[in-house]
Amino acid sequence: MGSLTALEERITEKLAQHKKQLAVKQQQLDQTMKELLEQRERLSAVAESRVEAIIMPRLERLARQFQNAEIEVVHTDEGFISTCRFAHTPQFPATVRLSIELLPASSDQLTARYDLSILPALMEYSQNAEKNIQLGDEESLAAWVEDRVLAFLDDYLRLETHPLYQKDNLVVDVVCGMHISFVSAATTLERNGYTYYFCSEHCRDLFLEKFEDLIPHQEAEKKV
Repeated sequence: MGSLTALEERITEKLAQHKKQLAVKQQQLDQTMKELLEQRERLSAVAESRVEAIIMPRLERLARQFQNAEIEVVHTDEGFISTCRFAHTPQFPATVRLSIELLPASSDQLTARYDLSILPALMEYSQNAEKNIQLGDEESLAAWVEDRVLAFLDDYLRLETHPLYQKDNLVVDVVCGMHISFVSAATTLERNGYTYYFCSEHCRDLFLEKFEDLIPHQEAEKKV
């Protein structure tokens, strides 16, 4: 039967080995975290420069076309989110948020992420897109952002004519009987305090020539 002293020595040795293993693992973890944080800082600096040089100028060009648009950039723990918000207007009756996020993907790549929110959601549209881009490939990032901006425009401009969004803006062209949105009427006429909306110049001209004295004023501004 072994001595208790020998057992104690073996226990002490095993505990020492375990402590040494923990110290090695901690050292490895410290080194890994140091490298990850340095990589994150490096990628964050690159991402910030790409936001300033590529993403924001393109969103600003977009926002200039709309009086209801405003832009902001938010720095999160993961990356940078550039957002263009569009307030609800009669012409574009929805609250819209377009976001382009840039965040680290790997040691030599960034992830560009596109998110679009349209409220109320009364139509189908492209809500998300994502692409990994090499750190030094500024041209690919610029091209991707421009494609996203143009795709956004396709969706946003649909609000101006989509029947579900424009249902509260519908009026009747008293000449042809067509239902049109008053915000997109081709032309209008003011008569005796009433507004007439027309789908085309032809309908307005025909109204002036033949119908002006025949149509009661209550037909003006008639909502559907």
